[in-house]
Amino acid sequence: MNRKSILVNVLSITIFLVVAEVMCKLILQQVYNRSFDSSLIEDNVYATSSGLKPNAAGRVWGKTFTTDEFRGRKNVSGTTKKRKWLFIGDSITEGVGVDDSATFSSLVSKSEKDFRVLNMSLIGYSLPDYVNVLRYFLQTDTNVERATLFYCLNDVYSAAKSHQLPVMGKTSFVGKVNSFLQKHYSTYKLVKLFAFRNSNSYFRYDAQFYQPGNEHFTEAMTYLKTFDSLCRESKVACEVVLLPYRSQLESGNTEPQKMVTKFCKSNEISCTDVVPHLAKQPQPSSLYLFADEIHFSETGHKAIAYFIQKKEN
Repeated sequence: MNRKSILVNVLSITIFLVVAEVMCKLILQQVYNRSFDSSLIEDNVYATSSGLKPNAAGRVWGKTFTTDEFRGRKNVSGTTKKRKWLFIGDSITEGVGVDDSATFSSLVSKSEKDFRVLNMSLIGYSLPDYVNVLRYFLQTDTNVERATLFYCLNDVYSAAKSHQLPVMGKTSFVGKVNSFLQKHYSTYKLVKLFAFRNSNSYFRYDAQFYQPGNEHFTEAMTYLKTFDSLCRESKVACEVVLLPYRSQLESGNTEPQKMVTKFCKSNEISCTDVVPHLAKQPQPSSLYLFADEIHFSETGHKAIAYFIQKKEN
């Protein structure tokens, strides 16, 4: 092979790689956009917890994101009744990855006749934040009559500092190279997402905390009890709704939810598990965003909204 042929081959490969990188970057923007408009958030709104700015607009995970006058994610075409029903959770309940009108909070709000549903959830929230948000509203708004805490399995260690937790992955040389490639090369990231899109590593990591006597589980349940106690003191109806991981719908392993349900039952806390309902859906994996273990797609939000509405009727 002469020099000219080698140069042509190298140029062809280079062009192919550049085109592939550009295409993969465009695809990622559509199916795995994790950008977040940080200008939407203000610090220390609810004691030490951050909150959304009121009446603001931006884009989160590639989707339209609008807030209402109460600092919640806006529910489209919902009732404006004075009686309020708080939905409190993290990014799952907030509805990252779908438009304002597609969240299960917005869908429930459209059909709710008695209450104005407020989605007071925020990406990064955990159990201490849920309590702070609830306490704020109970102290400042006498029209709050219901509060639902949407519990995700990763809430079990939410109050803990990172150095108190086991490490999910070792910071080895290979791990550092992997992180670098994912951060700087879209082709590598997309290929890896496709290859590991059905991984249950997040569930396996979080499931280890759901053991009798585990300090993180015990602390998490203490926050649940505090949440319920605050509602009781203010005569506000309280409920805990358990949201599953994608891999749980496939494996049927719901031991963590059973532990939380058992705790709630023993403490007379109203608790509902969504797993049985979601597991009956035609394609459970379609309920979640692409290559995501915990965040719901539009289909998933519709299924949860239906579950909540059915419970109400």
